[in-house]
Amino acid sequence: MKKEKTNLQKMSRMISLVLLMAALPFGVLLLNKKVNQLRGVASTEEGAAVTATTFDYDLTEASPEQFKKAFKYQVLKEASVISTSQGPAMRLGLFLMKNDSGSKVFACEQYPTVDLIFAAEGIAFSGEIPQMIVRVPCTVAADQRHIDTLPIPFSKILKSPTSQYEFPIAAEGSREEGKIFFRHVVEFWPTEWTWTGVKFYGINPEDTLQINGYEVISVLGEPLILKASE
Repeated sequence: MKKEKTNLQKMSRMISLVLLMAALPFGVLLLNKKVNQLRGVASTEEGAAVTATTFDYDLTEASPEQFKKAFKYQVLKEASVISTSQGPAMRLGLFLMKNDSGSKVFACEQYPTVDLIFAAEGIAFSGEIPQMIVRVPCTVAADQRHIDTLPIPFSKILKSPTSQYEFPIAAEGSREEGKIFFRHVVEFWPTEWTWTGVKFYGINPEDTLQINGYEVISVLGEPLILKASE
């Protein structure tokens, strides 16, 4: 009886192995097809062609609720400060999304303007904390993985009167232009600015995506501070 049971077990294992080997090519085919679908990037006549080959930042298949969280993480996890001869500049994470016609595009195509919001924490004039808003075009970086912004000319700002609350900005060798707005700066220019949020403006200005200061810290783990001496 035991011998018969052992033979049945061996036969069962053999059949399972044969079925597994037969199904393996089909499984590989399905996996390859799925990966190709995720990697496939659309190019439209009206929209900019997207040539990135990775899909970890591809949010085109996210549901509306998933998108609300996913875009914030993607923007913040790649955030950094770049030093330039004109001053520090922020770099953000880029992501892919669907446009109104359902095609896959870079986020900058749908949201062409970005506000970077900073506060001079620890300083207050008449009870108001100074605020700096850096409004720039949403520009896809050369690596197609990041959003490049414009440098902040702190050396020029610190030499200007505090009554000047608006400054034009541009990068060397670039036609892109932006503006910096200051609020609640009275007696002196703060030299440290904490990043407290980012706001993307859509083609329709009422269409916005926003990230607040709590979300910035929750992803970065600590405040991101720009120093005027950089």
